[in-house]
Amino acid sequence: MSIEYFVEGKVSSQTEGDQLAFSKGNIAHNGIKNVLQNGTDTGVSYNNPSQVNPNDKPINTIDISLNLFFDGTQNNKTNTELGGDFDEASSDKDDSYNNEYTNVARGFDALNPSAVNQVRWYIEGIGTEDKESDSIVKGVIQGTGETGIKGKVTKGCIKGAEAVATKITDKSKIIDTLTVTVFGFSRGAAAARHFVHLVTKPPLMSYSGGKTILQIYPPEYIGAEGTFIIKDKDGSKLKFINQYGYFGACLVGKELKINKIKFRFAGLYDTVASYGLNHRGGMGIDNDTKQLGLNTIGNNKVDFVLQISADDEYRDNFDLTNINSTGINGLEFTLPGVHSDIGGSYGNGEEISVLYCNRFDPYDQTTHKECEEFKKIVIEEGWYTEDQLKIKYFYQKDVKYDRWWNKGNQYYGLVGTRTLSNSYDKIPLNLMFHYSKQFGVEYIQSRIDKNHKINDPFLSPIYNQLLGYTNQCNDIRNQYVKEYNEGKKPSATKYIKDIKSLSYISKVGNVDDLKILRNKYLHWSVKANQIGLSPNPNNNAPKKEGALEAKYRKRNIQDG
Repeated sequence: MSIEYFVEGKVSSQTEGDQLAFSKGNIAHNGIKNVLQNGTDTGVSYNNPSQVNPNDKPINTIDISLNLFFDGTQNNKTNTELGGDFDEASSDKDDSYNNEYTNVARGFDALNPSAVNQVRWYIEGIGTEDKESDSIVKGVIQGTGETGIKGKVTKGCIKGAEAVATKITDKSKIIDTLTVTVFGFSRGAAAARHFVHLVTKPPLMSYSGGKTILQIYPPEYIGAEGTFIIKDKDGSKLKFINQYGYFGACLVGKELKINKIKFRFAGLYDTVASYGLNHRGGMGIDNDTKQLGLNTIGNNKVDFVLQISADDEYRDNFDLTNINSTGINGLEFTLPGVHSDIGGSYGNGEEISVLYCNRFDPYDQTTHKECEEFKKIVIEEGWYTEDQLKIKYFYQKDVKYDRWWNKGNQYYGLVGTRTLSNSYDKIPLNLMFHYSKQFGVEYIQSRIDKNHKINDPFLSPIYNQLLGYTNQCNDIRNQYVKEYNEGKKPSATKYIKDIKSLSYISKVGNVDDLKILRNKYLHWSVKANQIGLSPNPNNNAPKKEGALEAKYRKRNIQDG
C-alpha cells in the first residue's frame, strides 16, 4: 500500500513534539533547487537515528517471530531441574529426571524473551511430561500416543498460538507476517519437521451450518483443549486454515488475524524419528520419514535448514533422517560423536558400555576371539585404553541396573569403563547459535558467554579445527547460492554430493587429538546387551556385529 501527494504549491508540517518517520524501505527527500533542514537549538544531526518501535508504526499491522523448541526423547528441562530425587515421579535411574539439559533446552533459555515481537515456547521431550513419570512403552519406546511425536506437535501448535497471542492486546491488530523458527533434537527434531509438515496440509475437521461452523480435530488427542469450534461467516477463516493446517486453526481460535506465515529457520540436532516399531518400512508400511512427512522441509518450505548429525552413532533404532530434500536451502554438518554428544543430555562422569557380548553361549572361542579383535580396534582408534577394557563374564546388574525382562541374564563380552566430560556438546550448540542468529533469532549474549562459551583448553583448538570443516561446507553452499541468484540452475544433487565429500577428519590436524577427543569426551552409545541399543552396521560391513572398524560402524540413513 502506498500514499502519494501531488501538490502544486507548498506543503508545511508542524508539530509541538517529535516527528518520526519509519520505513521498511528508503526515505527520499528530493528538491529541484534545494533541500533545506534547520535545527534551531542543536543544528542538524547525521548520527545514527534512534530506533522506532515497530508497534508504534502508524499502521495497524505488526510482524511477530515465534520460536518453538522441541526436546528429545526422555529430555525435559523441568524434570532435569527437579533431579532424580523427585520421588513423586522419578523411579528410575535412567529417566528424564536424571538426564542433563540438552542443547534444545539451553537454546531456549538463551533466547531473549524481551526482544521486540519475539516469542518462544518449549515443548518437553517425547515420552515425558512435567513432574510426571515417563511414558515408557508408547512414548519412549515407540514415540507414539499423547507424549509421542504427534502429541508434542499438537501441543506445539496449541501453545505456539497462545505465545503469539500474548503480543496482541488489540484484537483489531493484524499480524502481517508470522515468522516461525523451529529447533529440535532427536525425536524432537522429527517433531519440528512434522510441525512444518502439518502447516502445509488442511487439518482434520467437520462442518455444519453450510461450512459456517468448523469443528477442528487435533493430529493426536492430548486433551479437550485440542478439539475446538470456529465460527466462520464468510469463509475467510476456512481458507486460512486450509492453507496453514492445524496450527493455523489454533491461531484463528485465538482470534488472531494473520496475513501470512513463513518458516525462516529450522535448527536440527541429529533427526531420529524411531516412530512406532517398523522404522524402515516394508510389507505395505512406509518408513518413519514418509509416515511423518519429514521431507516437507524441502521445496522451499523453510528459508534455511541446519542439521548437525553424529558420525559415530550406529545403534539399530537410531536411523538418521537427512535433509537432502532442502537442496541448497539446507546445510548438514557431520561431526564426531554419538547422538547425545551432538544434542546434549549427558552428564559428567563414568560411562559403562558393553561393546560386544554373547548371551546365549556364555563362552566359546569364537566369542572370545571377537572380543580380542574388537579390543585392538577401539584401542587403536583411541576410544579406550588397555586398562579401560575388560573381557569377562557379567550379569546385567554388573554393567547397568537390570529390568524385569533381562533380570538375571548372564553374558560374556567386552566391557569398557571410562570417565568422560560432557563439554563437547557446546561445539554443536555454538554452531547453532551462530547460524540461527543470521536468520533473526535474538539471544542474550551475556548468558551465552557465561554458560556456553568453550573454555576447555583441549576443546578450544578442536572447535577451531572443526570450524575449518564447517566453513568449507558453508563456502560450497555460498557458491551454489551465488549461481542460483545469477539465474543459473545449480544441481541440488551435485551440491549434496559435494558437501558429503568433505570430512572433519581432514581438518583435525593431529591424529592424536582425535584419539584424545574420543577417549575423554565422546561417548559409546551402543549397548550390545540391551534391546534397541545394539549395533546396526551399514550394509557394506563384512559382518553384522562384533569387531568392526569405524568406517563400518555407520547407521542406516533415511532420505528426508
